[in-house]
Amino acid sequence: MEQKTMSKTEQEGISFEVLMIYIRKVLKKWWVIVLSAVVLATVGFAAAKLTYVPQYSSQIMFVASNKDTSLIVSGQSSSDLSASVTLAESYKYVFTTTALTTKVANNCGYKVTPEQVKSFVSVQAIEDTMIVYLTVTTTDPEVSYAIANTYMRFYEETISEAFPSTTLKAIDPPLVPSAPNANSNTLLYTGIGFLAGVVLSILVLVGMIVLKDTIMSSDDIKSKLGLKIIGNVSHVARKGKKNEKQSILLTDRRSGFAFIEAFKLIRTKLEHTLLRKGQKTLVVTSTVENEGKTTTAINIALALAKNGKEVLLIDGDLRKPAVAKALSINAADDTGILGVVNGSKTLADSIKYSEKYNLYLLLNGKGIPDPSELLATQQTEEIVRAAKKEFDYVVIDTAPCGVVADASILAGFSDAILMVIRQDTAPARRIKRAMENLDNSGTEVIGCIYNDAKTGLGNGGFSRRYGYGYGYGYGYGENASEK
Repeated sequence: MEQKTMSKTEQEGISFEVLMIYIRKVLKKWWVIVLSAVVLATVGFAAAKLTYVPQYSSQIMFVASNKDTSLIVSGQSSSDLSASVTLAESYKYVFTTTALTTKVANNCGYKVTPEQVKSFVSVQAIEDTMIVYLTVTTTDPEVSYAIANTYMRFYEETISEAFPSTTLKAIDPPLVPSAPNANSNTLLYTGIGFLAGVVLSILVLVGMIVLKDTIMSSDDIKSKLGLKIIGNVSHVARKGKKNEKQSILLTDRRSGFAFIEAFKLIRTKLEHTLLRKGQKTLVVTSTVENEGKTTTAINIALALAKNGKEVLLIDGDLRKPAVAKALSINAADDTGILGVVNGSKTLADSIKYSEKYNLYLLLNGKGIPDPSELLATQQTEEIVRAAKKEFDYVVIDTAPCGVVADASILAGFSDAILMVIRQDTAPARRIKRAMENLDNSGTEVIGCIYNDAKTGLGNGGFSRRYGYGYGYGYGYGENASEK
């Protein structure tokens, strides 16, 4: 029973988490909502103006009484007043009887039918009073006045027949309207257009989010991808100069306690998994760019090194190497894997040690346009094998596996693969295809890091200025920046 209750609570929490993500994404596009509302409000305003037909009203004010006119002057009791209020409500229906509207139609001097008279007339009894208003509204001020004036001639006879011993006295006769009525449709249509703009834009935005089918929560990873989650890394919001990109490292206290502890927990889980399976080389990749794979690979290597392990971090993304820049290390002359494969350097000469980070590094200073053939050589496999013998762990940062085959090639030489999945970035179907590509390597995907997880309505997690960043595309773009 307790387990079922916990499960239900968890599901409710996850639903709330996803709801907050939807709200946050919709609010992020607030300008679309405002623009849509303004545009449709303008359309509504224009429609009201274009369809407006001037209307003219002529009005009569009556006072109702349940006594004969000769007795009104002597005063009325409270019961009489109550009866008069009730009569005022009843009189409303007498003015639109067929008998009275026929008389008005035949004697107003204009060619109108009784049905038209009924449509022109509105009767309002003021609540808790004996006052009754009859209003005639048409598109011609003279017609409105004529119909109202005709009512003055014939209403008494009809009222007397319907309610004997009662009176309905006109105390304010009709006048010829001097100006058209105010266009009430202008405000109504404008308001409807504004609300329609807000609702429609929100529906479109939500629809786009749903159709995008990205990973919105840790539950999505389990249900849509069937992957084990090694760790959750929340969004890190750090202030910096505008357009300045900064690395997020667990060695930097500014990264925050939650971030640092998240990678300590990831380290513990990875060590347990890798040691149990006798695995030492780990490929870190993602489906698309900007998911934080380089930041994740670096921090996993740092976390293992802080635990007293000898760790080699290889920058296996030869197209756009970013490890050196993320660690603020000058690697302009480093050739990394390329130098070892072409024989210009030995593996020992290519690996450098960083006392600051207690890490061994195999870095690349410049990118290579098409390194797939180079990575697929036997020399690259020998590099990974030799590193595996010399170090406790080898962490390899690779290009996105959903974009190019580089990650799959390096995975074939390694023991395990770790996917980095950033919240609301890659569609689930694309992640599945990327994982199918990795399956061809024959290496096990041991799990994933759920990255940049945001909760609530605020901005949480890695920001793009902190640790993410270059755009992969056709030709991988010319404006490379750090990952």
